[in-house]
Amino acid sequence: MESKLCTNCFAGLPAGGGTCPVCGWDNNQPQPPEALSFHTVVASRYQVGRVKESNGEGITYTALDLTTKKLVELREYFPRSLAVRNEDGSVAPASGQEADFDRYLDEFIALAKNVSRLREVTVVHSVLDLFEENYTAYAVYEDVPSVSLRRWAGDHGGTLPWNTANRMFQPVLSALGLMNSLGISHLGISPDTLRVTQDNSLLITSFSIQAARREGTSLEAELAPGCAAVEQYSTKAPCGEISDVYGFAATLFFALTGKVPQEAPRRMKDPRLMISKEVLHSLPPFAVTAIANALQVRPAQRTASFERFKAELSAAPALVEEVDQTEAIRRLPPLDISIPQGRGMPPFVWLIGSAVVTLVALVIIASIWLGDRGMSFQDLTQLFQQSSSSQAAETVPNLVNANYEEVQQKVESGEYSFQLEVTAQEFNDTVAEGCISSQNPFAGEPLPEDGTITVTVSRGSSQRALPEFAGVSYENLQQVLTENGFVPQRVDEASEDVEAGYVLRYQDYEAGDSLEYGATVTVVVSSGPAAAE
Repeated sequence: MESKLCTNCFAGLPAGGGTCPVCGWDNNQPQPPEALSFHTVVASRYQVGRVKESNGEGITYTALDLTTKKLVELREYFPRSLAVRNEDGSVAPASGQEADFDRYLDEFIALAKNVSRLREVTVVHSVLDLFEENYTAYAVYEDVPSVSLRRWAGDHGGTLPWNTANRMFQPVLSALGLMNSLGISHLGISPDTLRVTQDNSLLITSFSIQAARREGTSLEAELAPGCAAVEQYSTKAPCGEISDVYGFAATLFFALTGKVPQEAPRRMKDPRLMISKEVLHSLPPFAVTAIANALQVRPAQRTASFERFKAELSAAPALVEEVDQTEAIRRLPPLDISIPQGRGMPPFVWLIGSAVVTLVALVIIASIWLGDRGMSFQDLTQLFQQSSSSQAAETVPNLVNANYEEVQQKVESGEYSFQLEVTAQEFNDTVAEGCISSQNPFAGEPLPEDGTITVTVSRGSSQRALPEFAGVSYENLQQVLTENGFVPQRVDEASEDVEAGYVLRYQDYEAGDSLEYGATVTVVVSSGPAAAE
């Protein structure tokens, strides 16, 4: 009996097609007319399946890698407003659109190359291959079984508790900070582009060039409702890291409340963030402030970087000041609860005053988040009781900047009563390699019931210096380069002065040059004296 392959999972189908017995996909559904035909093979390697998604920049297909026999995602540059599909499957710019087509094609290729440099960052969707064919370009992404955060949250009660959301989002926050430091802005972070994998980790997916994620360009705009920053609705305002901060914060807000904020242009008139009292009670006050700062509509008032956002989420004002001494602190004024000495009011008066100020601060926070809905005295009493019970519980120590191995030794010796779980490793220019760069819960918070503190461990700076090579064999230098995150390549060259197998030089760099982690380094190695003619 003849068979063909399912266009979704590429399992074998009986003649006639129909519903796949493996994945349940209806293979009678037609391919969109502008897409490549089913089972087209590109690069002599990738067999095209169904269209998974498309936007103004291009089309994403499920595909089969004929070499590895594994599923992949194939992203094709096909800007609908600028391109046409020829009968042979090739792509051509529409008449009069050649300049924009070529410019955005270059940006598509550059974006894929940049994302491919982040293959070691586990929360970033990996680019496996990039090639040009059919007068366009294709990026091959790893196939990762996952569902959208929107669907996953719906299947888990609609909202996530603070500790769960914070644990899931922290690695994404770190990855977005690294991406933007490398000049990669996503501009589409939302409950649909953040996906949850089988181990309940988040994955950043659906990369597109900037022109596809803002209004006013020659591409059809794809703006995530409630998660796109106001500057993305303009052709003149710059977009970048500050825009990704807004999208990330809006997605975190969704995870905590079950709803995204109103669309940014509407929030220009009414910037309030509506949240139920039940959710508000469950959030640490510093988290409320940090998210509110990151969701300021006007860029001038918004948290400008992921480094600062992380500092505000850590409830460490000193660290926030260190991140940017000159940036105005857009938060509620800090409470000074120290008791003055010497002349002045008696200490008990200051204590009473501090308690009143604390209650006033809670009212202010509630007013910001609840809009016209105030909090009753009973609500404030519950908050006060929750705060008191938290202080009585065992609290978490500050582990940030501590060496992970040393902390783990204290855990194993019983000096610490909790357990450590590493959820991610990240590049960090301010925290030494092997040290803890973030933790959940934060210092001073109650220890979780399961006794586990999750941490992110620094991999050091993403910039690495090339080591010296004088008198070093290629085998030894190769090991050092690999340990430092470089990808060494060898080129042999005859030499009368240097023994065969020893390094002559770097091809394009000098020892001490600073390169990005993952950079390819070509090493010129002596092959010994040239053979006599």
